[in-house]
Amino acid sequence: MKIEIIENYHTNENTYLAHNGEEAFVIDPGSPAEEIMSAADSAGVRITHILLTHCHYDHIEGLAALRGRTGAAVVTGKYGSINITDPVINLTASVGSGISHEKADVVFNDGEEKALGAFKIKCIYTPGHTNCSVCYLCENALFAGDTLFLRNVGRWDLPTGSEEALRSSIREKLYILPDDTDVYPGHGDKTSIGYEKKFNFYVKA
Repeated sequence: MKIEIIENYHTNENTYLAHNGEEAFVIDPGSPAEEIMSAADSAGVRITHILLTHCHYDHIEGLAALRGRTGAAVVTGKYGSINITDPVINLTASVGSGISHEKADVVFNDGEEKALGAFKIKCIYTPGHTNCSVCYLCENALFAGDTLFLRNVGRWDLPTGSEEALRSSIREKLYILPDDTDVYPGHGDKTSIGYEKKFNFYVKA
């Protein structure tokens, strides 16, 4: 699996395009749809699924346009499908757009593994940044959204956030993964589970 980063420089958000040379899935389309499509076209791949780690506007800004242009199925955890429809919880109301997105096409339960096109993906429910936050594990790659960053964690002071839940999610759901698991966060540089267990400023193993 090859993973490409499309960074939205206005929000410093990482959109990921993961593919096998033919099929692709997108994680958190916070970048403009045309930039995501350009990356897919350059790689010669077809986007079949759009995975959302959580509901916030900076991770879903390109969702409607990308969904419309590709016909790709939108994938969330249990609560994400509801939260993306609420402009207050998805924070679009606070930035002036007030967008209510359509519900997801595919909804994961915690710990569930599904075949999405050519890829086998496991969903790990990690509430804390929001009550809908999830991480997706595919092969050795963990797409962590705003749950876990390089030496940092996501904020918990926004609607549905919880510091206690965030710390528990990281310790009990993520730090049990193999140390060599690569972590692709929603903002900033790539890291690994083993590194964060030792050096994360907020949550150590």
